[in-house]
Parts: sequence; structure tokens; C-alpha cells
Amino acid sequence: MGRAMTGKERMLIAMRRGVPDRVPVCPDISMMVPSKLTGRPFWDIFLHKRPFVGDAYLDAIRYFGMDGWYIYDELRFGNARLFSRDGEMASLFPGGPMLPGEMLRIETVSVTEEAVAVRTTVETPLGPLTKVDTYFRADSPWPQEKWIKDIDRDWPRLQYLMGEEWSYTLDRPNYDRLGDLGVYALMVLLPLDFWFHIRDGASEQLTFDLVDRPDVMDEIFSCYSRFATALVQAYLEARPDEVHMQGSCSSLSLTSAALYKKHNLPFLKEITRQCKAGNLITHQHTCGKSALALQWNYEHTDLDVMEPLEGPPGGDVDLAEAKRRYGDKISLKGNLNTFQLMLRGTPEDVEGAAKAAIDAAASGGGYILSTGDQCGRDTPYENLFKLVEVAKTYGRYV
Repeated sequence: MGRAMTGKERMLIAMRRGVPDRVPVCPDISMMVPSKLTGRPFWDIFLHKRPFVGDAYLDAIRYFGMDGWYIYDELRFGNARLFSRDGEMASLFPGGPMLPGEMLRIETVSVTEEAVAVRTTVETPLGPLTKVDTYFRADSPWPQEKWIKDIDRDWPRLQYLMGEEWSYTLDRPNYDRLGDLGVYALMVLLPLDFWFHIRDGASEQLTFDLVDRPDVMDEIFSCYSRFATALVQAYLEARPDEVHMQGSCSSLSLTSAALYKKHNLPFLKEITRQCKAGNLITHQHTCGKSALALQWNYEHTDLDVMEPLEGPPGGDVDLAEAKRRYGDKISLKGNLNTFQLMLRGTPEDVEGAAKAAIDAAASGGGYILSTGDQCGRDTPYENLFKLVEVAKTYGRYV
């Protein structure tokens, strides 16, 4: 009997649609479960980085005995005119440009027993940009105000900070610390997610902008695509295990199929083409309704992995059908429900659902047993342990 594969080996083989020693198991515990495991207030982790959330995730991989998917590091990448190779750098938004830390003025707006609100200000030659984030004692942080409040005033300021020529380093901060525990990803936002992360207001505001000001938004997305293409080229040099295409806010539960097809699909087609040519795995996260996005990715892109393939009531993906229709080209990761099954179900419920998912999608390889979008803070640890146990026993190929 051969040796057991490492988490990294197992995940990479499955992501390339191969057959590992057993079904990899990688529940989406993302932010909240690792943070709760530290026993510290969440603001310690997200505001003060004591500990950094990536370090908390590494501890969670070991605690649950799961196969890891590490998504917490950022490449030092930013506007060449502002870039610092040696000093502290901070990103404007996830997967966005980094600025020297001294350019950001951070001040506390309010403090209660349950939350701390913090304002960040960046000065530009065109005027200041500000955002306000709220950090909670027992929940993940939430944006109270985002960078772009008035498009005509604020977008030119952010565009100046993003730049058109970029510098970067090839450091992968926690790559060696992750080691063989799992795959190491660097992230790029899909265009709709980019705008959601920086535009003040909810998803409705994103839709209003795209419908009411299409010419302006086309110019903005063209600028972002140039930035993202250069970022991915840097990733091809840095050599993570994969590129994480973050698309939570591109869910077809939140946006229309027409807007997704117009703005995200051409971007996905080009980025996945570049990565395929560079032998770098691409992995898209789009929660909620994603069946049509999965179909379009299969038909028009070179995407390697799609997750979390949520079924009803949160999504619209049938895992067995997805395997039958798309499993020859795309590796599937998912899809146990997080807000009913994982949070409120019993270990026996999780066992039954995990076995059903393995039966539906594991044949021939190319499947990673996982959950839908992020497990909630209060998900019973017994349910996560049971999910891992099923993969290690029922999910064997030999």
C-alpha cells in the first residue's frame, strides 16, 4: 500500500481532474471559523492582525485534519510611481493595488463594546478618498462606506492610485508555511466584484451604475482589466499553485445573466487563457445561483475549477448533472449547504449529504468535497470533523 498523499498533492491532482488517493476535503471555512478558533475578538484578527487571519486558517487546517485552500496572501503589486519594495504596503481592496503604508491615514470613528469603526483616508493630487470599515467583536468586518461615493469625483482619484504602469515583488508570504497542507492561491477579482468592493452602496447600486452609465462603466472596467491582466502576469512569475477568481458578488442571485455575460465572461476568457498558457490553475468562486455561469465557463473559457456549486435553496446547481455535463473539462468543488445542513444539521445529516455528494461527483476524479459559501461562525465543529471523516473513509478510490 502506497503512502498517503499530502493535502497539496491531493488537491492539485483533483484540480487537474485526476484521481488522487481519496476525495480531497476542503470545507469553505474562510474567515469566521478560523477566527473563532483563536478564542480572540474578531477585531484583533481583522483590524490588528493578532493573529493574521491566514495564520488562523493554517491552524484550522491542522485542527480539522482537512486539505487546505489558502487564499489570504497578496502579492506586493502597485502603481510604479508610488511603489515601495521594502517598506510596509497596504492594499486598497482585496486583490487591488498596494500603496505605501504612510499614504494611508487611519483614525478611529467610534468604539462600543461590540464594534469599532475605522476611517481610512488617502490623499491624491485630485483630492482625498475615504472609506469606513466596522470591525466587530464576534463577526467578520463590514464596509460602512466604500471608496467611490460619487463616480465623477472619486473614480479619477482611485484611478490615479491604481496607475497604468506597475511594479511588484515575487514574494509569497506564507507559501512555505503552508507547505504540503494544501494549495496556495493568489486572488484576482472578477469585474463585477471589483466594482462592488469599491463602490459605495449595495449590489443594487452596482446595477444602477451599469444600466444608467454604460459608457463610463465600460471605461472603468477597461482600466480594471488592464490592471488585472498585469497582476496575473505577475502571478505567472510568482508561481502560486493557482489563481483564485473571486466572484461572490457576481452571483446570478445578485446580478443579471446579461450583465455577467457582458462584463465577466470576456474577462474570464482572457485570464484563463493566459493562465492555461502559463500552466497555472484557475479556480472560480461564485456562490448562490451559478448554473448558467458554470455552463458559460465550460463553453467559452479555460477555467479549471468551479465552486461552490450551491444547490437549492441558496443556489441552482445539481451536482450530479454538473458532473455529467462539465466534469470532463472542469473540476468541481462543493456543495454541502452551509446555512441549514452544516450550521443546523447533525453529524449524521452531514454524513449522509457528504456520501451523496461523493456518489454524485467523485467518479473518475476531478472532485473536491466541500461546502457551499463560507460556513457560519457557529457551525458545530462536530459537523466539520464528520465531513472530513467521510472523505477519509467513504471517499477512497482504492
